[in-house]
Amino acid sequence: MKKSETSMTKSKSILHQQVIDQIAGIGQADILVGIPSFRNETTIVNVVKTVSEGLTKYFPKLKAVIVNSDGGSEDNTQQAVRRTPIPREIDKIITAYQGQSGKGSAFHTIFEIADRLNVRVCIVVDSDLRSITPEWVHLLGDPIYKHNYGFVTPHYFRYKYDGTITNSIAYPLTSALYGQVIRQPIGGDFALSGSLAKIFAHQDIWQTDIAKFGIDIWMTTMAICEGFRICQSSMGIKLHDQKDPGSDIGPMFNEVIGTAFELMKKYEINWHEVKNSNTVEIFGDSAPCEPEPFAVNLGGLLDSFHEGLDNNWEVLSQILAPETLAEIAKLKPVNKEDVFEFPVDIWARAVYDHAVAFNLSQNLEKTQVLGTLQALFFGRTAA
Repeated sequence: MKKSETSMTKSKSILHQQVIDQIAGIGQADILVGIPSFRNETTIVNVVKTVSEGLTKYFPKLKAVIVNSDGGSEDNTQQAVRRTPIPREIDKIITAYQGQSGKGSAFHTIFEIADRLNVRVCIVVDSDLRSITPEWVHLLGDPIYKHNYGFVTPHYFRYKYDGTITNSIAYPLTSALYGQVIRQPIGGDFALSGSLAKIFAHQDIWQTDIAKFGIDIWMTTMAICEGFRICQSSMGIKLHDQKDPGSDIGPMFNEVIGTAFELMKKYEINWHEVKNSNTVEIFGDSAPCEPEPFAVNLGGLLDSFHEGLDNNWEVLSQILAPETLAEIAKLKPVNKEDVFEFPVDIWARAVYDHAVAFNLSQNLEKTQVLGTLQALFFGRTAA
C-alpha cells in the first residue's frame, strides 16, 4: 500500500448530479483526458479536436472520455467545447467545477470523474495550448498504458522567460531535494495512472493553495515521495498564452512556492535521505528547436526588485543569513545602464533561507516570507 492511501478521505461528491448521472450512463472507461479551463474560448476548440484525434489514432481500442472542467467562464468556453465535433465513440463531459476558484479545483473534478469511471490512464492538458498535436496524447498516455509508469511529466522547449518559476525554483529545488531531475515539474500537461488519480481525488487538501496553482508541484512531489514510477515525455515546443513574469505571476508565485515549501516539511524524511540527483527517463525524441520569443518588461522586473528590497528590507534581514544579506545589498546597480547580475549561488542560498523561515519562523507570516522571496525572484529573472 502506498503511504498516501492511509490519508485518503471519503467525502461528499464534488460533482453536479447531472455529471454523476452521465458517468452512470457511461459506466466505465479506459482513458480520460481532462481539460481545465477558464476563459479559453479562443483556444480550447483546437485542444479538444486535437485530443480527440490523438485518442482515435493512438488508442482506438480504448473507451475514451474527454472532460472539460471549467471555472465558470463568463465567455463561451463551455459552449465552444459543447459545439466541437468529436467521434461518436468518445464521450464528452462538460462541467463547471465546484469548490474554491483555482486550477487545482478543476483537477479535483477531473480526478473524481476518473475515479468513478475506473480509468487506467488519466491525462490532463492545458486549455490555452497552441502547439498541441495528436502525438501529445500518445506521448503522455503510452508510458502509463504500456510501460506501467504511474506519473508522466512533460519535457518541452520553452522561451527563457516562459516558465520562470520553473526555471528559477521548481525545477532546481525538486531535483536537489528529491533526487529526481524532472525538467518541468509544474508544466501543466501530465498523465497519471488510474490508481494515482484515485489517490489524488481523495486527499484532504482541496481547501489549500493546492486547489489553486499549487496543484502541479503537489502532484509531482507526491508522486516522487510516494514511490510511483515517473518518466518524462518529449513534447517539442510548448506555445500557449504566455505570462509576463513581471506583471502576471504574483498569486501564482505564492501558491506554487508556498506549496513547495509546505511539502518540504511534510516530506522532510524523504529529502534527508537523498544523496544525489538522478536523471529521469525521457520518452520520445523531439529535435531541439527555438521557441517563440515574446516581449518581457525587464525594466519593470528590476523596478519590482528594488521596490521589494526597499519595502521589505527589515523582513529580509530576519530571513537571510548575514553573509547572504550583505551580498544582496550589493546587487542594486548605481544606474539603469549598469549590467545587472544576480549570481546563482546567492539565489540558491536565499531560496533555502526562505524555505527555513517559511516553515520555522515564529515571528513572520508566511505571506511576508513569500513576498520577500518574490522580490528577489524578480531580480533573478531580470539578470
